[in-house]
Amino acid sequence: MAQFNKNGTFLLRVTCAIFFLLFTYFYLYDYQCNILAVAQHVLSHGATHYNRTVGAIVITLVLWLIQLVLYALTGLGRRGHALTYVPSLLLLGVLTDVSPNVSDSYLGNWLWAFPLLMVLYGFVVWVVRQLEPMEPATNATGLFSRMMWINMLQMVVFALVTCGIGCNDTVFHYRMNVENDIIDGDYAKALSVGYYDAKTDSSLTMLRVWALSESGKLGDHLFEYPLKGRSDAMLPNGRSVQMLMAPEVKLYEKLGVYFKQKMRPRQYLEKLHQKGYATPQAHDWLLCAYLLDCDLDAFVNALPHYYNVQKALPLHYREALVLYNHLRQHPHIVYHSQVMDADFEDFIQLLHSTGDVNTRSFLLHTNFDKTYWNYYYSNSGRK
Repeated sequence: MAQFNKNGTFLLRVTCAIFFLLFTYFYLYDYQCNILAVAQHVLSHGATHYNRTVGAIVITLVLWLIQLVLYALTGLGRRGHALTYVPSLLLLGVLTDVSPNVSDSYLGNWLWAFPLLMVLYGFVVWVVRQLEPMEPATNATGLFSRMMWINMLQMVVFALVTCGIGCNDTVFHYRMNVENDIIDGDYAKALSVGYYDAKTDSSLTMLRVWALSESGKLGDHLFEYPLKGRSDAMLPNGRSVQMLMAPEVKLYEKLGVYFKQKMRPRQYLEKLHQKGYATPQAHDWLLCAYLLDCDLDAFVNALPHYYNVQKALPLHYREALVLYNHLRQHPHIVYHSQVMDADFEDFIQLLHSTGDVNTRSFLLHTNFDKTYWNYYYSNSGRK
């Protein structure tokens, strides 16, 4: 029996170790890397920077060392061997349980819940140790043995629990990925994050506005994304719109200057232009602020100051002008585009069609979801 315990479970222990090491490393390196980056940044007040490769390797090895110590102490090597990984996987889940309010709530209830769970874990291990001598001896210890799959099933369940404990907020993941890409200056990568997902919030809207502006695509692609918060979401306010890692000062430098007086983004952009501090990038921010607020008259009044209306205009500006000319009997700027006028007529007919609701919604989403027209009629309250 001693020889069996020494050699017969070796393959089992190696298989569980490989599963744990691969899962932990890729969970940290690929899925939770930016979540850990923001946690370290906030908790260190920006003094340190998280390295995804080094961090994943170090944390994985430390958690594995904890497992090895527990295995040496408990001797669980048969059906209960997977239990030696529970504290390590639980710590992994706790470590990545980060919320957008990381500075206020990191660890939180885990400070009392984790010790309590460890007491419960100790009791379970004691029970398993008492039952282990009663297990019938078996030589079936290969990859496809019952003992192997009992342990592997436990490992999979423990891994899923870890994933459930860790940060699963999709929008928060998007935000941290975009922030890291903006910090790295990779705006194309930032704009690809969550592009096909309708989930968003005001902070993610602000980050996308910034990335689009840096790419020179704000007037062409803003309304391709799901947007929330109108113009109030264009700049951080420390509450509903915030950045956790990217420096705000860098953003305001791109626009012009930072005013000590607190004001809403649209008001800030208008004052920036009134005082003559606005950069060329700020012109598009102001125009898009008007569009986000569905204020077509303000947009049309401001547009000629920054663009020659007779020349090529960004896509959303052309869409806004076509919409404006269809809504106003005496437009301040007369603008027509044969192709775009025809597309707008198709949009209006489809919007007011009385056919099947599901078919209409599908066609609107397929053909016009990424247009300013769709945004305007979805947010202006206009029927």
